[in-house]
Amino acid sequence: MLVYSPEEEEYFFDQIDQVYTLTESDQLEEAEELLLEIESTIPDPKENCSVGAIMLDSIYSFYDQTGQIEKALPYFLNETTYLQEKLKTGTVKNIVHFITTGSIYYELQDLDHAREYFKIAYQLGKKGLFSDFHADFLFMAIASDATFAEFKENFVPNEEPEQDELTDEQQELMDECIAKGDDAMEAENYDDAVNWYQQAYDVLPDPKEAWEPSGYITAAMGDALFNARKYTEALVQLQIANIFYEGEGKANPFVLLRLGSAYVELGQEEDAIPVLNQAYKMEGSDLFEEDKKYLKFLKKHIQL
Repeated sequence: MLVYSPEEEEYFFDQIDQVYTLTESDQLEEAEELLLEIESTIPDPKENCSVGAIMLDSIYSFYDQTGQIEKALPYFLNETTYLQEKLKTGTVKNIVHFITTGSIYYELQDLDHAREYFKIAYQLGKKGLFSDFHADFLFMAIASDATFAEFKENFVPNEEPEQDELTDEQQELMDECIAKGDDAMEAENYDDAVNWYQQAYDVLPDPKEAWEPSGYITAAMGDALFNARKYTEALVQLQIANIFYEGEGKANPFVLLRLGSAYVELGQEEDAIPVLNQAYKMEGSDLFEEDKKYLKFLKKHIQL
């Protein structure tokens, strides 16, 4: 491990600050030349240097700011190739590099490669890292192959919403639609409930999954579709809801129950077992009070 002394670190940061100053002054060629000169003094892999991660972040920031993000990709691929090899025999510190690599592919609209790196970060158990990134990234990491295929087909690049909150009109309309959907659910008018929840969801600005109400709405829509025995459609909405809640840091036990139930009804038992087991661990048998069929299914496959 190459550890910079305090003096070396101070000199390193002074040079990085010079890059930023040159960039802000539109002296881009000089800034890039200095940036790459600094990079050349830090041996690969950057994982093994105390300022390596900062160096890579600086490369990403510069090329992102100057609209040349493709130039950052080789540096991150070089690093993530090493990290993947290291994972075979040990652990790595800078898992976020996988997300950054995926984000570069995402900006280049190469969604298959983007998903590959997002899934690596997610599988390493670092869901919390996604909180600082676009909501699409965690969605792509967790989505099923079928859901991802649909996502790719309808993909339109966009930015995070400029709105910090819904307007009064949007909030009022969304609340009204949700309330009507809830009333329809109580009356067991499931198709009507789906329509009202869909209208509520349509109120949310794009990307819709970035807004807090999207979790409840997609969960409610999935529940309505499930009760209408439209299990394939329900599964899609419940997967979206589950991705949202996991992205917030804690899965929703009811969503897990409905998701697992939908898997059971579709004959996807291997997918159902871990989801229902997770729901059981969170809430116990009380959660299954009205869904004893699925508790019985779980007990057949797992010792509770």
